[in-house]
Amino acid sequence: MTEQSDDELPPGIPDWLRVSFIDELPFYVVLKDLHGKFTYVNKRLANRLGLPADELVGKTDFDLFPHDLAQKYHDDDRRVLQSGQTITEIEDNDAGSESRLVKVRKSPIRNPQGNIVGIEAIFWDVTDHQMAEAQLVQERFLLHMILNNLPDFIYFKDLDSRFLRVSRAHAYRLGLATPSDAIGTRDNDYFPQAYAEAARDDELKLIRTGQNILGREEHAVWPDGSETWVATTKLPLRDENGQIVGTFGISRDISELKSTAESLERAKQAAEAASRAKSEFVANLSHEIRTPMNAIIGMAELLVRAGLDDLRTQQAKTILESGESLLSLLNDILDFSRIESGRIELDPTPGDVAECARGTIRMLSVRADEKAIRLHCEVAPNLPKLVLADFVRLRQVLVNLIGNALKFTSQGQVMLSVEPVERDESHRDDHQVSIRFAVSDTGIGIPSDKLDVIFEEFEQADKSTTRRFGGTGLGLAITARLVRLMGGQIDVQSEVGQGSTFSFTLNFPVVDSTGNEPSGQAPSATSTQAAKSRNPLRILLAEDGVTNQKVATMMLADLGHDVSVAMDGREAVELSAGDAFDLILMDVEMPEMDGLEATRLIRERERGTSTHLPIIAMTAHAMATDEQRCLDAGMDAYIAKPIRQDTVFETIERLLYGDSSDRTH
Repeated sequence: MTEQSDDELPPGIPDWLRVSFIDELPFYVVLKDLHGKFTYVNKRLANRLGLPADELVGKTDFDLFPHDLAQKYHDDDRRVLQSGQTITEIEDNDAGSESRLVKVRKSPIRNPQGNIVGIEAIFWDVTDHQMAEAQLVQERFLLHMILNNLPDFIYFKDLDSRFLRVSRAHAYRLGLATPSDAIGTRDNDYFPQAYAEAARDDELKLIRTGQNILGREEHAVWPDGSETWVATTKLPLRDENGQIVGTFGISRDISELKSTAESLERAKQAAEAASRAKSEFVANLSHEIRTPMNAIIGMAELLVRAGLDDLRTQQAKTILESGESLLSLLNDILDFSRIESGRIELDPTPGDVAECARGTIRMLSVRADEKAIRLHCEVAPNLPKLVLADFVRLRQVLVNLIGNALKFTSQGQVMLSVEPVERDESHRDDHQVSIRFAVSDTGIGIPSDKLDVIFEEFEQADKSTTRRFGGTGLGLAITARLVRLMGGQIDVQSEVGQGSTFSFTLNFPVVDSTGNEPSGQAPSATSTQAAKSRNPLRILLAEDGVTNQKVATMMLADLGHDVSVAMDGREAVELSAGDAFDLILMDVEMPEMDGLEATRLIRERERGTSTHLPIIAMTAHAMATDEQRCLDAGMDAYIAKPIRQDTVFETIERLLYGDSSDRTH
């Protein structure tokens, strides 16, 4: 038997043992001699290196790997040989098509005499394991960052609602030194019984149904006695199989937000109260001003129609014009108040835009003639005959713009142009039409630095104390808001000394003309001097103001009617029960009994009979809600003070002889 030398490896492993054991191990195995030459490579490593195992025997790391990597392997081998110790480390392996992480265990091989005769290297791929472990470390780090740094109260509980883990902020709120002190405790160890039981009920329901609780506001009383509002979200805690094993949640302190919201709500309520107070003030102011104005304008109108000499007639006209200016100012304030409070709603009806424009021009032609200004209208011939629009508001916008142009134009012309806006075929809609309205003048113009502010309330281009033109600065503000309400945007182009052009475009639904009548034309003035009522009427006037009694009585008598006077609502109820009247003109605000209550009593008395006594409200309250209150009380029509003889005549005629569906004025 040949004796083995000290520097030789032990006899090779039998083939049957290598195939059945080492080759099937899930590891890469290589044996090296003292010079780094491979003496054995298992099947798995041979496949990894892409060469037969027999061809790898005798090769070194420098034959198979890049020089730097092979040098590292060589240095590691030398450390093992010199120290006689096993080394274990994780290293990059660039063999094959991709870099992988492998865990390497290198040990010395000793012969029976204990001498080191080679190296045994076993290594295996740990890339996936290392990545999973790194991800786990990262997730653990992020969880710690969340639990230790977020100011929210985060907690995990088991099925018995015992804390598994809590955030540092939550532990601090519970009065604990560290989050770990909460483990195994429950809410009833910290909170009042009612709060703890409610939380437990929530968690039992969550465990039973799996339905989340999201952002619910709760009032919390903490162990130190402090109170906060929190927004709580709770969800089921599930294991890797999807089974519910507990709950977890987060509560955020919203005390400051709650306080801010309550402050905002109080501020909102205060603002609404202030708005209501302002609206009531404006309504009351309107009522108080309209009451004396009713006498001033009414008496002045009667004097103008009385056939006085030229001087006295001119004096009466001056009083009438001044009263109308004051009324216009009051209407501006009321309109602005309505728009600002959102109390104006559009009332679209079928009508003719062209006739509305021409009628507006006719209405303002007298004012233009007085200033020797040419006022004319250009209407495109291809406008649709009927559209659906709020012609009252459209006419108001046109009157404001044309009136403003006349006011600031001393010579030349003012022109209203109305034309459809052409659309390309891709946007054409036969059921809709866009119409551009433009009012141009040759007036004084507007400085460029004022163009951005003239549509703001109480703003004017000329604020100097010596300005030639009066006004509140509300007209254009009202106009711009009405245009926006109708879905448009007003624009202005102007040059000082050359004039201005105000324009806006509105979209209107086109109405099939079959069976519809135009309602957009401006009403023509009624001459009550030539048009008396068809029949003299017996009219009961319910009015407590002596001056207003005189004005209304004279107007009605001038129209040929017989008038009886009631001093308040109670007297009106009594007189209307005993005498046969054709109509009641009913003031709303009266002592003893107001007009609304009187009307309700009269309607109650008529119930079950075939009689219906027409009642026209006559009031200094001119808000839209005031009109509706009168109609709701059972009145048939509404006239705002100061009353005009034309208005009284038209309202009576329409109410008694006209279309019964049009019952208001």
